[in-house]
Amino acid sequence: MDDDDHRIIRILQRATPLLMGLALLFSCGRDVEKVPDLTNVEEIPAVHATNVETIYSDSSIVRLKINAPELKEFPDDTLKPPQIEFPKGLTATFYNQQGGTESILKAGYAIYYKKDKIFEARNHVVVNNLNQDQRLETELLFWDEKKEKIWSDQPVKIITPEGTTYGDRGFNADQNFTRYIIRGSRGEMKVKDKKSGGGT
Repeated sequence: MDDDDHRIIRILQRATPLLMGLALLFSCGRDVEKVPDLTNVEEIPAVHATNVETIYSDSSIVRLKINAPELKEFPDDTLKPPQIEFPKGLTATFYNQQGGTESILKAGYAIYYKKDKIFEARNHVVVNNLNQDQRLETELLFWDEKKEKIWSDQPVKIITPEGTTYGDRGFNADQNFTRYIIRGSRGEMKVKDKKSGGGT
């Protein structure tokens, strides 16, 4: 495994706790005959909240904070699959044990399918690993909680101080990134001159 592979693993590993934390979040008219004409029951969420902020802590230490402009939860008794939807996107901030910001995930839209236990983030998904100064960008990211797999069939871009790596056909990985495939991998990396120590 070369240095580029290790860089890819590190940034994807930082995304895993964020996705797992997101899964924890998801763990009257008078004329009755006219009511169906006014609204479709299956489109009415059981929970509808705006300006949502959820904080998760471990041993009194904040580990994850999720902010979203809007949240809609649809239960089992609607025609939709049971799901939690973030129609205006979300921002998930992951903290280290010292309370410092470690990684931030942003997406323009997100949804969690409770029955299948699949989380989907899309519309300019960005994961920033602040510790490693790395950034992952894609338009679609899935996490299958039951199969413990993370994947995308859309192009992925990974930016580091050493250069940029592209996966033109997405990637597949287990949620711990001990096994992974970057499809259509290519990129440009800065190489140091061994004699002068300067960049090329």
